[in-house]
Amino acid sequence: MIIKIIIYLYEIVDFEGFWMNICMVLEKYFPRDIRVEKEARALINSGHEVYVLSLGRNGMPESDNFRGINVIHIFPRKSFLNRAWEYLWFVTFFIRPFWRERLEEVIKQYEIDIIHVHDLPLVKTAVSVAKKFGIPIIADLHENYPEAVKALKGSRKSLKSRIYNLLIPVWRWKRLEKTVLHRVDEVITVVDEAKKHYVNDCGLPPDKVTVVMNVVDLEEFERLGIDKTITEKYRDNFVISYIGGFGPHRGLDIAIKSMPRILREIPHAKLLLVGGKGPPEYETYLKKLCRDLKVERNVEFTGWVDFSLVPSYIAASNVCLIPHRPSGHTNTTIPHKLFQYMAMRKPVIVTDCKPLKTIVEECNCGIVVPPDDFNAMAEAIIKLYKDEDYARLLGENGRRMVEEKYNWKNEARKLLKVYEKYEK
Repeated sequence: MIIKIIIYLYEIVDFEGFWMNICMVLEKYFPRDIRVEKEARALINSGHEVYVLSLGRNGMPESDNFRGINVIHIFPRKSFLNRAWEYLWFVTFFIRPFWRERLEEVIKQYEIDIIHVHDLPLVKTAVSVAKKFGIPIIADLHENYPEAVKALKGSRKSLKSRIYNLLIPVWRWKRLEKTVLHRVDEVITVVDEAKKHYVNDCGLPPDKVTVVMNVVDLEEFERLGIDKTITEKYRDNFVISYIGGFGPHRGLDIAIKSMPRILREIPHAKLLLVGGKGPPEYETYLKKLCRDLKVERNVEFTGWVDFSLVPSYIAASNVCLIPHRPSGHTNTTIPHKLFQYMAMRKPVIVTDCKPLKTIVEECNCGIVVPPDDFNAMAEAIIKLYKDEDYARLLGENGRRMVEEKYNWKNEARKLLKVYEKYEK
């Protein structure tokens, strides 16, 4: 009887209409971009087929499958003249001809129903393709891109970067943002402060912008496990850690400047700076600052580490930092690491960038200090060292709020709700 009912339902319901072929477009290497991976998995788990068109490195296959995600790599043209032409076309029109050509091929080959483009630089290219094929397009903006360019502008000293900034000044990025986002069907962003920017500054209707926060996927994060060699290495230290990219807007120099005061109270303190991939000049400056302050033995630069090791470095930590400087960029985004710290029950110290301050105060999971105030940062760290019960309470509060609110299961529902509008 049950089998007959199932057959009957299959005959009267068009199950084909409940899923789509989705092409995500990413001007980064994949794997792995954690946000893209989480979104792709959520869509696959709901029945959709996901293709990620992303940059490829030498040695990568043209196409691959990563945990159920179809990955198609795009490789830079080998000819210098072709690369030069691509570059000039982009700085003039914000369109990448080679990406447009490849995206069109993917749409035809895999019968793509919807384009999901990540970050501003490729939005205009993807829009031109979406309009040609008459399919919807979603712009997923991980950050306020014009303000990110502005934040990094002064720190990139290479001739290539200077030419790029000269040809595409911040005002051009802002004009692109204000115009091209009106041509997409949906905008996804990461925090309420970013949504306000797109509504108030770019003139988008509020119902066109959905906030899908870049929170932690607890199951995936905890699956990574802990490398005991890392936790054992720092067992005798009071570890203060920062994990992520480097750059002047991230305030790592303030963390280093706090160390002389900290070491007077906590001689076995160690500041771990886990990551990098920022302007080389900035990392050189940070290392020189360590030498000048005579704290180089108590500050460790690990270099970039594989994401699978991130939980281990957090587990080795007593306090975790996000010392960002407030700006148009940091006031409209939220770093993934905040929720990783919280998930692992670590008390956090953050500066009063709007999203950081809002979440930390709401969750009572850490201490908010003024930006650029290394004495305040030092005092906050010393307070957590001396009051272990308070530090433990903040860590437990953070974990509880991740379990109840700031987790990927909750945010994935928001993403799927956006896609429900376009299901056939």
